[in-house]
Amino acid sequence: MLSWLENEILGMPRIDYQVLYGLLLAGFAFLLYYAFVAFRRYRIMNGTATSRIRSAAQGSVELKGLAEFMQNGIIQSPFSGSRCVWYHCTIDKRKRAGKHTTWTNISDECSSQLFRLVDDTGDCIIDPDRAHVIPETDLTWYGDHTESRSQVPAKKRLVSFNPGKYRFRERLIRPATPIYAMGWFKTIYSNVSDELIAEQAADLVKQWKLQPHRYLSEFDTDQNGKIQQSEWKAIRAEARKQVLAKNSQQQQEYHVISRPDDKRHPYILSALDEDVVVSRKRLKAYASLTLAFLLFGTLVTLFSIRAPLPI
Repeated sequence: MLSWLENEILGMPRIDYQVLYGLLLAGFAFLLYYAFVAFRRYRIMNGTATSRIRSAAQGSVELKGLAEFMQNGIIQSPFSGSRCVWYHCTIDKRKRAGKHTTWTNISDECSSQLFRLVDDTGDCIIDPDRAHVIPETDLTWYGDHTESRSQVPAKKRLVSFNPGKYRFRERLIRPATPIYAMGWFKTIYSNVSDELIAEQAADLVKQWKLQPHRYLSEFDTDQNGKIQQSEWKAIRAEARKQVLAKNSQQQQEYHVISRPDDKRHPYILSALDEDVVVSRKRLKAYASLTLAFLLFGTLVTLFSIRAPLPI
């Protein structure tokens, strides 16, 4: 077999051999890089402990909980109309060129609406933008016109012997689905605008004016029964101070998880269990590394038969 391979390699035109060798070399480099990234993400995922929302640290975290709507934020799939917290719906059109069939995407709708992850300590807002999402349901079906997108099958079909002109795919995460999330966690505090604080302070001063002997007498420093301009300044400052103190007590905090700025950290939203997701990432890392070594062996063998460039 080796002699046959030598004859084939030595008989190839130089430019064809160089293109083949370059493609194999590029494939080796890609697989090696992919294996490195996959192993790094696997270590991050495997080495990160699950946090509770109430006690989660700011930064890269791993959370588990149930997917829920935002308040007054019902989401529906544009295909089946199912209630969901996240959807990704696509339409592909079949095209034939001789004996070959290709599919061209003509519609791609992915929800970007916020939803919540809830555990027994609180809730966290999920921003699904640019997340790697592993859905709860993933259905594909076919039809002869685009209106067939609403004809969702009852269950997943592995094989279609008579595909139509259009291919539809619907991926969903439904409410109350257990979710595994890994991303960037941060807490945002609600702040009252300066305009609103000024309005509330002015209203408070108006209330004090209705009962000056009760609220304004302490600001009458010269005790002449009249509030001077300098004294009004102190009154407004005290009103603003009280409004700020009241708003600080009513301040709310919101926890948000989103894509990390550092691309080395993964952003995953999965309806599958954490162990399954981590195992898949490990399998991909080992598979890509194995293929990279196989390609490396092939490159070495080819180089020993014929160098791609004159030496």
